[in-house]
Amino acid sequence: MQLKYALAICACLVMADAAACNLSTGTTPFTVAATPAAEAGDALRAPALEMVSLTRGINGRASCDTSGLLTVSVEWPRGTDYKLRDLGFEFRVVGGEDRLSIFPGTPVAGRVDGRRSEFVFVWQDGPPAQQQPIDLVVEVRAVTPDNRRGPPAQLRIAVAPGS
Repeated sequence: MQLKYALAICACLVMADAAACNLSTGTTPFTVAATPAAEAGDALRAPALEMVSLTRGINGRASCDTSGLLTVSVEWPRGTDYKLRDLGFEFRVVGGEDRLSIFPGTPVAGRVDGRRSEFVFVWQDGPPAQQQPIDLVVEVRAVTPDNRRGPPAQLRIAVAPGS
């Protein structure tokens, strides 16, 4: 009987460790009005995009070792009616298969530094032996609090397992 309890406690500890990866990424939900989406006309422009880094999961025992991390930089163009701190961004996969669900389904805000904002996305990637190649085209567009959407820019993300 004591052996069963000991095994149950060990199993709970292992499960808690696996679910404990809770990195603070600085990427937060962006609140949008419940009104239907509308085009913003010339008030919004397409952002400039850059994939800063992509780290695949590794073999290891720490809770975040099998997590993937993707950092995307968004540069907001000059001469628009909106400041970067007043916008959220929508990330949507338009090419390839997003089996890993890297991007959230709703607009997000990132840390702002001047006209740049960085977005960090975390997903359960698995160790290298279980990974598949990532080859996606992501569409990114600005979203205002009143649900206006700007024109999209696209970013290709391609990386092999174990990268």
